[in-house]
Amino acid sequence: MKLHFAASLMALALCGTIGAQTKPDQAPSGTVVDQQHGVNNEVQPAPEQVHLTPDVIRSAQQKLNDEGYKSGTIDGTMGPVTAGAVRKYQQRKGLKQTGALDETTLSHLNVGGGHVMATAPGDIGRGAKAAGHDIKEGHPIAAGKALGKGVGRAGKAVGEGTKSGVGEGAQKVTGQKPKESTSPPPK
Repeated sequence: MKLHFAASLMALALCGTIGAQTKPDQAPSGTVVDQQHGVNNEVQPAPEQVHLTPDVIRSAQQKLNDEGYKSGTIDGTMGPVTAGAVRKYQQRKGLKQTGALDETTLSHLNVGGGHVMATAPGDIGRGAKAAGHDIKEGHPIAAGKALGKGVGRAGKAVGEGTKSGVGEGAQKVTGQKPKESTSPPPK
């Protein structure tokens, strides 16, 4: 009996802690407000950016230069020249033009597979966090959407990272340079 009472007290304390974590008009960390409903809101997981190290940037700069996109000096920093080359590459490949080395761009360049895959656990966690908030606020459909987005982003990160890692590894093993793109390099 005492065990049941202690467990009930623990569950109540946990629920109180969860409920007090955010103000009604505030989104939990790692999430963004999707819709506002009076005093409460629906949230979705915020996308995680790939952690770019100088080595990943250098590899991307080398690949861009190899394919004819003038990314400037291979120095491992994302300067305006590199960002411009990335934007041109994204345009030619039909990707969203951001000028940033996101997971899709890195995958197309076959660079940074491990860094792309490293975002997957955080994507799932942020999806679960957003789903918990949406359930607490009385939005079960939004909760399902949030959890699905988190898992979907994680799956995409694993897929993109695997593709990139396999392409990167195959080029190292065979000693081949990356295949030239089907479109002519920018002028």
